[in-house]
Amino acid sequence: MLVLLFADGALLDEKAYWLGTINLILVGRIIDIALWKSKKNVSADSGPLGIQRYAVGTILTSIMWSMYAFLFFDAMQVSEFTCFIVILASLAGASASMFSASSFIAISYSIIILAPTAIMGIFADQSERVHLGILSLSYCVLMIIYSLKNSRFTEQAIYNKNVNQKLVTKAIEEKNRFATINHELTTTTEALNQVNQNLEEQIKARTEEIYNLSNLDSLTKLDNRKAFTANLKTLVKQAVEKDRPLALLFIDLISFKNINDTMGHKVGDSVLVQVTQRISAFSENHRAGRWSGDEFLIALPYSDSNTALEIAQAMSHSISQPIYVHGNEIHLTASIGIAMAPNDSQSATELIQLADLTMCEQKQSSNNKPQLFSNDVKERILASQAILEGLQHAIENKQLYLCYQPIQKAKGYNCWANEALLRWDFDGKFIGPDVFIPLAEKSGLIKEIGAWVLNRACMDAVHWHDAPKVAVSVNVSVIQLMDKGFIRLLDKCLQSSGLPPERLHLEVTESTFVENQAFILQQLEQIRARNIAVSIDDFGTGYSSLSQLQALPVNFVKIDKTFVDNIEGKGEAIIRATLFIARELGCQTIAEGVETKEQAMALSAMGVDYLQGYYFAKPMKNKDLSDWQKTTIKT
Repeated sequence: MLVLLFADGALLDEKAYWLGTINLILVGRIIDIALWKSKKNVSADSGPLGIQRYAVGTILTSIMWSMYAFLFFDAMQVSEFTCFIVILASLAGASASMFSASSFIAISYSIIILAPTAIMGIFADQSERVHLGILSLSYCVLMIIYSLKNSRFTEQAIYNKNVNQKLVTKAIEEKNRFATINHELTTTTEALNQVNQNLEEQIKARTEEIYNLSNLDSLTKLDNRKAFTANLKTLVKQAVEKDRPLALLFIDLISFKNINDTMGHKVGDSVLVQVTQRISAFSENHRAGRWSGDEFLIALPYSDSNTALEIAQAMSHSISQPIYVHGNEIHLTASIGIAMAPNDSQSATELIQLADLTMCEQKQSSNNKPQLFSNDVKERILASQAILEGLQHAIENKQLYLCYQPIQKAKGYNCWANEALLRWDFDGKFIGPDVFIPLAEKSGLIKEIGAWVLNRACMDAVHWHDAPKVAVSVNVSVIQLMDKGFIRLLDKCLQSSGLPPERLHLEVTESTFVENQAFILQQLEQIRARNIAVSIDDFGTGYSSLSQLQALPVNFVKIDKTFVDNIEGKGEAIIRATLFIARELGCQTIAEGVETKEQAMALSAMGVDYLQGYYFAKPMKNKDLSDWQKTTIKT
């Protein structure tokens, strides 16, 4: 079908030869299989030879698939290349299961049919082929991992089957022996009975071991996701039939990732074991399960909402008690969402989703108490989903726009830069950035939106003819900075807009440097190498240490509004300390949130370099900014 669908007159003969060759190999493999199956007596010694013959045929087939890419890659259109990649991915996916009895065949097959084509795609000129090549190579790696796991599982299953077969065979032999000598040896009969009993115990133990491997989490010994979901379906069905309430608790450990990152997975595993023991104290056997790394589920039959809340509160209190592991005292908290059957749902799968959504809602709120699913929660979730769906189309619907707030020089109040602030008009309803920016970051839309903001800000700044030297300052999230393609995006925006790089400033929050300091520093150094200034936003509210700050390639430090608001109190001391640190680091300072003349004068007297706030101007659209610049900026 591949040859027929993409028949090319210039290459039709070559494709026909390729098709004929792979069919010849196929016929040869069919004949080989037929010859193998025609053998009446197959000894154990002939097994490796049969596997080798099968492997040769399989590898020859995979080589022919790769040869198709080598022979016709340059002539392929995007549609043919896409279809070809889909076919290879389907073959690789099927091979992981089909060849699971041989990890060598399964892995070799996936590598041979996927890797060469993927590498050719990655180094192709067309971006579509590059993307497909990257996806194919990633899928190839995934198939290798999956094939290894499948092979191990198959080998273990074959081993267990053979062991059990040997035990059963031995039992049958012992019973036959018992039948023949029963009339002669009573003592032999008793021995045989004992042997049979031992064999049954071994089979029972082996069966239990297989059950545990399939249904229990290896670390916590709780039900795994599959087993818990199956048990929950039964419990929900019983709750519906008997009209008795069933509570489902979805538990998420807060900040557990930090334990793995800072103390290692060995400590993290020990913590999970202790948390499991505390959770299990509130549930019966097979009523608790591990959903994912640090997420757990508890089913509470015959528990109404009040009882479920009390148990959840007690469980939360238990989890929050200190945990001592390898000489470390660790403190954890948990977010708990509760859904009730049959009131909230009569489906086990949906009940889990509702409890999960309620847990996420509770995590985002300031209230750390367990929360029940309710219509209010449902409405907030639906509203959040509606905002997220609208955000996915906000750019194409032209609902996003930028406002700019001037940043003034502290001496003379001349306009020095304008900060770009993103706004969203969602069908006539204003959605604040404090609402949609976290959703954009969580959903991954922040990369697309951030690219739009950066490009729009550069384009606007180029047309500030009344302020040709005024810079534009753009906020950049940690997700954008962690993107390996961010520097390429930055260069593209500058090139397409024609904005000089020295007129572009990027603002990053100091908590950014907690994520991956080495990579972030590398990104910032590339940004600075392009003469683009970098500011640390909301300085003093994040988690950076002085040892981190002294290594940062930044130009400016922005003093947070909370300190400016409290300038007559303790805020002044913090501002002066910030000024001292900034000077030592060779940075200039910007104070944001300046709302009164007194604040502006005090900050200027302290030595702050630049001021920003409502005292000078509120954020305004680009058109209004142009009018403001004409009347305000001093030349």
